[in-house]
Amino acid sequence: MNLRIVLLGATTVLLGAVASPASAYSESTACEPGQACFYETTSFGGKSVIYNDVPAACTQLAIAPGSLFNWSTEDVLLYRTPDCSGSPSLEPANNFHSYPSTKFLSFRAG
Repeated sequence: MNLRIVLLGATTVLLGAVASPASAYSESTACEPGQACFYETTSFGGKSVIYNDVPAACTQLAIAPGSLFNWSTEDVLLYRTPDCSGSPSLEPANNFHSYPSTKFLSFRAG
């Protein structure tokens, strides 16, 4: 898989205790076992942000995902706010979902 690493510090605004993402941008739509893969479109395409481990700390997303393939062993809690406040939506481990009408801005392990 050809990955292009992008420095997210210049484009990611950190709020309070929000963790900096440890991810890689990829044009590939492949998601490996153990990863949580956020995609730009509802059809699991476009830009993607891939996390090898689902962080326990609140992490601001670099893109507002249209879909998530959670092939990790952790549940993912998704938030509509950039600081993991408010009511989360749960994406169970080893599951996938698209979000045609909801934009999530942050997440953490559940």
